[in-house]
Amino acid sequence: YVGRGIDLGQLDPALAKFDLDRLGKALRPERDEQFTFLGLQTLYDRYFLHSDGTRYELPQAFFMRVAMGLALNEDDREARAIEFYELLSSFDFMASTPTLFNSGTVRAQLSSCFLTTIGDDLQAIFHGISNNAMLSKYSGGLGNDWTPVRGLGSHIKGTNGKSQGVVPFLKIANDTAVAVNQGGKRKGAVCAYLETWHIDIEEFLDLRKNTGDERRRTHDMNTANWVPDLFMQRVEQDGQWTLFSPNEVPDLHDLYGNDFAEAYAAYEKAADEGRVKVHKRVRAVDLWRRMLTMLFETGHPWITFKDPSNLRSPQQHVGVVHSSNLCTEITLNTNSEEVAVCNLGSVNLAQHVGPDGIDVERLRRTVRTAVRMLDNVIDVNFYTIPEAERANMRHRPVGLGLMGFQDALFKLRLPYASRSAVEF
Repeated sequence: YVGRGIDLGQLDPALAKFDLDRLGKALRPERDEQFTFLGLQTLYDRYFLHSDGTRYELPQAFFMRVAMGLALNEDDREARAIEFYELLSSFDFMASTPTLFNSGTVRAQLSSCFLTTIGDDLQAIFHGISNNAMLSKYSGGLGNDWTPVRGLGSHIKGTNGKSQGVVPFLKIANDTAVAVNQGGKRKGAVCAYLETWHIDIEEFLDLRKNTGDERRRTHDMNTANWVPDLFMQRVEQDGQWTLFSPNEVPDLHDLYGNDFAEAYAAYEKAADEGRVKVHKRVRAVDLWRRMLTMLFETGHPWITFKDPSNLRSPQQHVGVVHSSNLCTEITLNTNSEEVAVCNLGSVNLAQHVGPDGIDVERLRRTVRTAVRMLDNVIDVNFYTIPEAERANMRHRPVGLGLMGFQDALFKLRLPYASRSAVEF
């Protein structure tokens, strides 16, 4: 199997240097019985390596291939590969989809999500869209922070014209996600984030509507509001809210908490005095109501909160969080030099439940091995853009998630809404 994969140019030749007899003996074919039909069909359709549509990878070989790919840099590679294989094939822990797709292959892009900040000039905008394409090609999900891009009607010094705003570029990003469909394995996935004070926010809310000008709609892209606390305070007070173009208020993008509130109030005063040209006043409650209406009608834009993400960030000393990702569980700092990367995997809690509750020792073993696997992802990763490698090596962010919580409660006969479920 390994020889054939290497001959086809799909498997990393380094896999041939493992003690394949030892790894072959460690395979547990009886674990194939654990799959449901749907689970096996999904692996067949999307995950197993194939040659012209003919699968040459079996389930246990698939798990071992992923384990070998993650153990490439280990001192005792065989022992670690078997340890990783045991964890995956038992379903105690599952790596993320890009890791399962690409580990052990010639292009081992193993990270799940990438967060980027788009700059405010044509070169930076199309560099950001190009980055999207390169990251999506090998199965990465994308979160783009579009807040720095100047708004509709703002002045462009180079041409002495007026900007069309952020929406036409969002349309291009949407179509890029459709065109570069994660290497033909699944649909490209991107989410655009915009702060609530951006002058284009009202148009941004309409991006997923099924009516209106199709050139200003993005039916394939997720959208999310990046909401500062000050906006929610204005909603509570039934106050006014001022929309700005970011090129005239450049520091708001990086500010949060009290610093943001003070700078924002100063810009409002400047707008009243005519020192800020592009701005618009709206009633905060009306904008909030419109945000909720669109969320209700289209499921977008999601409502995500800027200040809690930054005030509780363990990385305040290295940068500002400008967005989350497709699943809104990641809050990592981004800038023009760094594309934040999240390296994910998930503990299957249901597998760690015995008749008396959680098997703590088993869970401890799972977590230790899983974190080692996630940390290895960072080092063996194939990076398609330098900004992602820079950020991943500098911060080494790993996300160990949890699945099977409700299944675990079911095994223990604990009602989901009970006090004992909360304690569990």
